[in-house]
Amino acid sequence: MTQKKYAGVIGRILLVITTVIWGSSFVILKDTLTTFGGGHFTFFVLAARFAVGALSLAVFAFIRRKKFDKKILVKGCIVGAILFAAYGFQTVGLLYTTPSKNAFLTPAYCMIVPILGWVFFKNRPKLNNYVAAGLMLIGIAFVSLIGRNERGENELLGDMLTICSSLFYALQILFNEHFVKEDDDPINILVVALAVVSVLCVAVSGAVEFPFYFADFSISFDVIWKILYLAIFATAFAQFSQIYAQGSVSGTTTSLILSLEGVFGVFFEVVLGATHITPLIVVGFVIIFIAEIISELGLPPWKHR
Repeated sequence: MTQKKYAGVIGRILLVITTVIWGSSFVILKDTLTTFGGGHFTFFVLAARFAVGALSLAVFAFIRRKKFDKKILVKGCIVGAILFAAYGFQTVGLLYTTPSKNAFLTPAYCMIVPILGWVFFKNRPKLNNYVAAGLMLIGIAFVSLIGRNERGENELLGDMLTICSSLFYALQILFNEHFVKEDDDPINILVVALAVVSVLCVAVSGAVEFPFYFADFSISFDVIWKILYLAIFATAFAQFSQIYAQGSVSGTTTSLILSLEGVFGVFFEVVLGATHITPLIVVGFVIIFIAEIISELGLPPWKHR
């Protein structure tokens, strides 16, 4: 096996591991958010998660002895601000909807990326992007409207916030790709980005959460290990693995593998008995997954007799 093929195999293995970790993180994060501090410390949990993640990668960056110049700091701040909005919408949305729906609606960024790429970088979407976008809207309708487990307003609010997060994840993908092409050291950009997310989350938590719910604040060992899992594995390891893998695995393959996080999100939620999946929601999941495949791999070729 050549070195290039070996790197490709390792990259794909890392992506699959990352996808499984992200799939499991939806259930763990949902449980943490609802049990910790009476469910009032969403941004504190995010701040702790990204602070530990940034420190973990900072140690790695220090060992590599790569400098943090002004260009790295600016790019990291831009990506961090976008990532803060993405995780903020997604995590708050998770408070109101189920982990499986949150996991499946998040990869809507696969449809948004081509559109934003056209707006920002003049890359015109192809026919498969339009078809995928249409299927995605139909799938979202099945998941969020037709097949809802609950008929209250909160679940719909959670679904809409999750879809909003997809917009910012799409922006993150575009800016990451643009910045990495200009810079040979994306790890340092990632360290700065994670640190920025943590700082912004601390600011929101200090302004909104602690003044009103300080009396409910308490930390247990159960919360600590869950935050450490989210920080070290679902943040630092996952983000590093994705960057490493994309050095040898194409963007199409990477996106397709990572989109399976929704499948694993449903798997872990059902196994742990956290929700009941209705048939209509399953139909929506299937449509969304088909849309993701069409978006990344294109339409099947037409054969004329």
